[in-house]
Amino acid sequence: MSFMRRVDMADFPFFAVIPGAPIGKGRGRATVVGGHARIYTPKRTAEWERGTAFVLRSLWKSTPFDGPVEVWLLAAAPRPKRLMRKKDPEGLIWKPKTPDADNIEKSTWDAIVMAGIIRDDCLVVKSECQDCYAEKDGIPRIEIMIRPINCEPKSFIPKGKTLIEVFSDLEDSGDSCDDNWDVACF
Repeated sequence: MSFMRRVDMADFPFFAVIPGAPIGKGRGRATVVGGHARIYTPKRTAEWERGTAFVLRSLWKSTPFDGPVEVWLLAAAPRPKRLMRKKDPEGLIWKPKTPDADNIEKSTWDAIVMAGIIRDDCLVVKSECQDCYAEKDGIPRIEIMIRPINCEPKSFIPKGKTLIEVFSDLEDSGDSCDDNWDVACF
């Protein structure tokens, strides 16, 4: 699992794998009923959210989180045939296609709320979503990890430094920028 390399799974009280292709949050649709506008979620999105909530509800037997939470998602879409050649990598591959990672997050957060794991999606104050294609022999799925946050937020830029000074310090130390972004709460 891709998240295990970066975090200790024991820190996350909730972990679930939902089989099936991830669905992004569709744009709200509008219709007029009795002279009044009514906005609704598209059928495909609503069905995916209900199905995902059903699976999550069967796994969560506790009261909902009622404080700030951190959510990590791995959205593994079905791999297209064009990426099944011998020369293509066996593992996960980034997916820079629709649905966007932020739309997948929105529909997943709504399913998590429907399942009663968190009280409201406004409680998600920190998140990471990896949007990729599944392994060659893997199944499309969403992996979800949730934990409460008990630390204070931290700025990426140390107090009293300008952004130019921060990047100059990184260049001088020989560190890459990627190694220094995970500074808060890990």
